[in-house]
Amino acid sequence: MKQKTTHTIDYVPKALVRHTVLTFIFALAYSTFSFAQDYVLTGEGYEAIGPVCEYYPAPNQEPYSIPNTIVRAREGNETNGTECSNFIVTYNGFTPEAQAAFQYAVDIWANTLSSDQPIRVDATFAPLAPGVLGSAGPTGFLTIFGPGVPPSTVFARALAESITNSNSNGIDPDINANFSSTANFYFGLDANPPANQIDFVSVVLHELGHGLGFFGFASANGANTEGSLRNSGFVHMYSQFVENENATSILDFTDPSAELLNQFTGGNLFSNSPLATAANGGTIPEIWAPPTFNGASSYSHWDEIVFNALNPNALMTPQIGQGQAIHDPGAITIGLFEDMGWVICPSLSVEEFTLESLEVTPNPFIDTIRITLPGNYNDSDFNIAVFDVNGRQVFDKDVSSINRIIDVNLSQLNASIYFMTLEDANTGLTVTKKIVRQ
Repeated sequence: MKQKTTHTIDYVPKALVRHTVLTFIFALAYSTFSFAQDYVLTGEGYEAIGPVCEYYPAPNQEPYSIPNTIVRAREGNETNGTECSNFIVTYNGFTPEAQAAFQYAVDIWANTLSSDQPIRVDATFAPLAPGVLGSAGPTGFLTIFGPGVPPSTVFARALAESITNSNSNGIDPDINANFSSTANFYFGLDANPPANQIDFVSVVLHELGHGLGFFGFASANGANTEGSLRNSGFVHMYSQFVENENATSILDFTDPSAELLNQFTGGNLFSNSPLATAANGGTIPEIWAPPTFNGASSYSHWDEIVFNALNPNALMTPQIGQGQAIHDPGAITIGLFEDMGWVICPSLSVEEFTLESLEVTPNPFIDTIRITLPGNYNDSDFNIAVFDVNGRQVFDKDVSSINRIIDVNLSQLNASIYFMTLEDANTGLTVTKKIVRQ
């Protein structure tokens, strides 16, 4: 395995390993879980007991600014400014300028994720514990029945409702969020906070990311001798994509156990989400696993060292400093969210050249799929490779299209979610699609 280049600091000594993985092109026209008619809510898997993240300011950080491009990109004629999802926010105690900044962050997520179900947020602006900028989390976690859904897995309420296109709690909130009314926040929308202030839009954007599903149930016992990953026997969908440097799934470790806590604190956890990996240039993105477990930051963030200042994927790291602003969720976070089941706004999909509009039908399928190339694409020779959710290749075949049609028998696959890569042998153009065997 190749060494992964990182910045070195004294806080977390690392021997980081770069995983050699296939580069999945971020080129999906839809999400696996977008077939809402095939998925149903089956119950409340686990009730929320509090926020999954408490966000603290970080000292001595380099100022930087990553402005938002998502909302502006969707204000053209193609979308007419129409958001892809409807966030309904109940504001409690907000000043007008704080509410305007909060709504701006909401609009960024509303132009990133697509859902036919309203996403309800209960937001409070009030004094919090010393040093806490904000906290947020889902109001509950739901189980889902349908093709490819892993067993004993729950989904954050807003995500579960989006996947199944159903409402689980009437007009009650899907996300609870709290933000400090005493912190020295900058409420501007320009991603240009002064060097002595914390950017409020960035804090809200980060915390809403947790409420939408960016987290796992990792915890340590009171003596800090054992780690646990499950609540009431369930894991969150986020953890289905977590592995260590040896490509061992985090779910394979005894729970609870000292060995599991060692994984949480060993500095070598990664998200094997294929789309996040593709968005990270083919390098599997690293998860924050510092030597001392912290329930407010460990495991449920990207690595602070790898995705540090000026990195466009820094939003979901555990720290933010004064003078720093990031108004973009980041491509790897969007990729992970899509793998978890969120549908991404169509204009945000990074589609590959003239293969972008090929069709795969039926999907989900039983035995055979038909690939139909776009009308402007000439017949060619292709390689088809299929991978499971852990990145293992389970199918490989060289084929040729006839009248832009390719029929592929995949009856040997088990019922699950897969990623199919189609590569043109003559041009090298590549596209990846999610497929589901029923």
